[in-house]
Amino acid sequence: MTLQTVLVVEDDLLIRLMVVDALRNAGLKALEASSADEALTILESDASVKLVFSDLRMPGTMDGVGLMKVLRKTRPDLKLAVASGYSPDWPSPDMVDAFIGKPYDVERAVARIKALLGSGVSAQQSA
Repeated sequence: MTLQTVLVVEDDLLIRLMVVDALRNAGLKALEASSADEALTILESDASVKLVFSDLRMPGTMDGVGLMKVLRKTRPDLKLAVASGYSPDWPSPDMVDAFIGKPYDVERAVARIKALLGSGVSAQQSA
């Protein structure tokens, strides 16, 4: 059985490693990127990614909102989940499949990600 692949986009190294480890422990393949630019490079070379889990506020040429806009146009097949501790950053419901407020419980976030991968429906509630 092929593992489903999740790309974690988070500029905070400790948070990124914690989420990646939890996803791997949950039986998923997890790739990591520290910026939206790095995420786009990974996505260009790895078509196996099924879900992108991204922070919204990140340094670089684009933030998480910009990344979600690009991915909705270029990879409409991807499930998109975002995390932020800033409520004004909440993206519009048509942009993402799930919003997870920070600080979040990593196990609950992983459960939400697994639920998104297992269903074709959008899950808009925050964890």
